[in-house]
Amino acid sequence: MKKWNQLVWGLLLAVPALGQTSAPAAAPPILQGAALPRYPPIAQAAHMTGKVVVRVAVKDGLVVKTDIVSVNDGRAGQRFLETPTVENLKTWRFAATMTGAFTVTYTYEISGEPTDDPTNASVEMLPSLDVKLTARPVKPTCSDCGAPPSVVLPHQPTGAGVSHEPGHAPGTSAP
Repeated sequence: MKKWNQLVWGLLLAVPALGQTSAPAAAPPILQGAALPRYPPIAQAAHMTGKVVVRVAVKDGLVVKTDIVSVNDGRAGQRFLETPTVENLKTWRFAATMTGAFTVTYTYEISGEPTDDPTNASVEMLPSLDVKLTARPVKPTCSDCGAPPSVVLPHQPTGAGVSHEPGHAPGTSAP
């Protein structure tokens, strides 16, 4: 009978433990201050998008170390997204008692109707401290004169030293 009681008590104590899960992940720290992140102008002009995942170490409320965990921009030029991400993270401030590490994801997207001039990206910071930057695409312009390719330019005299991209008015493209 003693063995039977031990078995029953053992089962009663073990059953609740089977349904338990591991402790919930620690909540991200509360951000007290930071500079507004910017979509890198060169990345916006080149329509670069992607995600930058960074491991952030904080000591006494200040960011002391950042490590790039991964970059998913689908093509070369990842430093155009990495560098401004890390520079922005260095401006983050937490309570002076905060010491620890966490992971942050910056998502860079291009969306919406193209504009003639660059505009500020919309910035969304989630409670997880992940950051989403969405910029509108910029219409391409002539690299020599700044005119949109659809603009018809007057004919330039030969030897004027002004060249225009193909797609402009006949006779204005450089040979």
